[in-house]
Amino acid sequence: MPDTRKREEPYPVPRRRDSACPVKPDPPALARLLDEWMRGDEREQRETFEALRHFLDEDRPVGYKLLS
Repeated sequence: MPDTRKREEPYPVPRRRDSACPVKPDPPALARLLDEWMRGDEREQRETFEALRHFLDEDRPVGYKLLS
């Protein structure tokens, strides 16, 4: 009969120190990232929005469009 008292983890459980996220974000780095996102190409943003609007509304009835 097998020993039922022996217990092992089926896989290693990651500990908190193994986390990929830093404990406290760097505010200046976050501000620089936000500024970079805000300085995007306007033409590209308009084209992307038009494509998203088209794909989100293409199968909806006329009175139920999301972005029209």
